[in-house]
Amino acid sequence: MRSEYEVKAAFLYNFTRFITWADPLSDVPDLKICVLGQDPFGDVLQQLDGRVSQGRPLALGYPESLSDSDDCQVLFVGSARSRDLPAIIGYAHDRQMLTISEIPDFVEDGGIIGYVKEGNVIRFEINLKAAQSAGLHVNSRLLELAVRVIR
Repeated sequence: MRSEYEVKAAFLYNFTRFITWADPLSDVPDLKICVLGQDPFGDVLQQLDGRVSQGRPLALGYPESLSDSDDCQVLFVGSARSRDLPAIIGYAHDRQMLTISEIPDFVEDGGIIGYVKEGNVIRFEINLKAAQSAGLHVNSRLLELAVRVIR
């Protein structure tokens, strides 16, 4: 049985495979996944380091502050940062970052993908409107797997 964060890390990897950035990442050698705030994954995310998604190796980053996250394409927002959510989402949105979190109501607050638990099962919701306005295209296969899509 895989742990909650092994499942969330696997989802995270798959999210990178089904999102297309409007601004081509041609000048970026790798696809950078960053964890802002407390890292709930422990060393589970390390399994993603160097894996390939859309022809690019994945790299991990742990920015100390939001201003250190400019080179991230994917931003996981730790629960401890929930008070700063409006600023984080605005910042990430302007830089075409895919925002992901397990903060309750994350997608209602403008985040793009939010993890939700249904009993013992980890699912996710997608705010398609937020993704599109951030210049991200979400593959329809990913939308079909979401428990809820905000359009």
